[in-house]
Amino acid sequence: MARYMEDGFQVEHLPFPMPERRHTLAQDWRFLTFMHWRVDIEKLRHHVPEGLEIDTYEGDAYIGLVPFMMKNVRPSWFLSTPGISNFPEFNIRTYVKKDGIAGVFFLTLEAKSLVTCNFAPRRYGLPYRYARGNVKKSGDKWTWKSSRNKGQFRLAGTTEVIGQEVRAEPGSLEEFLFERYSLYTSHEGSLRRGYTHHNKWKFQLAEVELTENSLTDSFNLGIDETLTPEFVHYSDGVRVRTYSIELAERIGSDIDRDFLLLDGDCGLCHRLATFLDKRMKPSANLGYRPNSSKDAQRLIHAMPKKFSESDTVYLVRNGQPYMRSSAAIRCLLYMKWYYRMWYPICWLVPLPIRDIAYRIVAKYRHKVFKKPKVCAFRVD
Repeated sequence: MARYMEDGFQVEHLPFPMPERRHTLAQDWRFLTFMHWRVDIEKLRHHVPEGLEIDTYEGDAYIGLVPFMMKNVRPSWFLSTPGISNFPEFNIRTYVKKDGIAGVFFLTLEAKSLVTCNFAPRRYGLPYRYARGNVKKSGDKWTWKSSRNKGQFRLAGTTEVIGQEVRAEPGSLEEFLFERYSLYTSHEGSLRRGYTHHNKWKFQLAEVELTENSLTDSFNLGIDETLTPEFVHYSDGVRVRTYSIELAERIGSDIDRDFLLLDGDCGLCHRLATFLDKRMKPSANLGYRPNSSKDAQRLIHAMPKKFSESDTVYLVRNGQPYMRSSAAIRCLLYMKWYYRMWYPICWLVPLPIRDIAYRIVAKYRHKVFKKPKVCAFRVD
């Protein structure tokens, strides 16, 4: 019997748990046509960021071209907004993995939404581009078309559903293509992962008639017939919850564990770790690492350049990196309530003043606090 979260979201099919924090966006993916081709893996590699492994099925790499409707896109705390929350989207995706977590990587996302095309690249690093287009039903077929850059990149075709609705069998090509619950993107110079929660796909076999596909042609992936996909499926869609993107690099397997990276040779840092440990709330999920450790160095080098080039205290909370005073203040969130009450008050001090104070303390900390003989704060 299927296990559910609230609102009918199943969990037993998930290959890994979703984050415990609240999802950031809710949306429906509707009326999807999935067209897939096998591609030249070496040509595909030019489009995939370093650090991601191209996932293959029986030795072949694939790309998918997917026209569909985005419906009821909204923040988790808000309602669907007319004129903003519904729009057609046309994306090209490929299949990747990192540290055993399979996901999708988008080569392009074409959408008829100015809000999405302005917000998503800045906030998530997703390659959204504004395109005119539509997805609509015409008789017993679906028609779809898009155009970007005055017709330079075009897509047009129709879908006819021919099969019964099914779910992917374990180990099948369809399971490889559909059952993915994360996406990857490159944002601010670092590789990020975002988790996507939805029920298992229901789909049908379909046929398409592609009349234009300069969109796929533009990526030069070694496809001989871009008007003839090798595999075609249709799905009425799924309800989706997406989580804020986070650093794809992590320490350990617990996706909900946060980490405080400290100077292992600093007496003040040792006192901070001890102070936190003694006053930590029972539900806190915080680990420590010395900055010089292999785990910490791997995580620091995966951060945006302004972080990785600094030598300071780092906090990775919900997959987001913070440093200096911004990291220190957020440590209050792991403590008991009478410490957490100071959290909003600390933000009243302007960032330049906070960081000046932090730099002064950092400069003279070794003169005030005795250097420890060994790194003694908790590492787990």
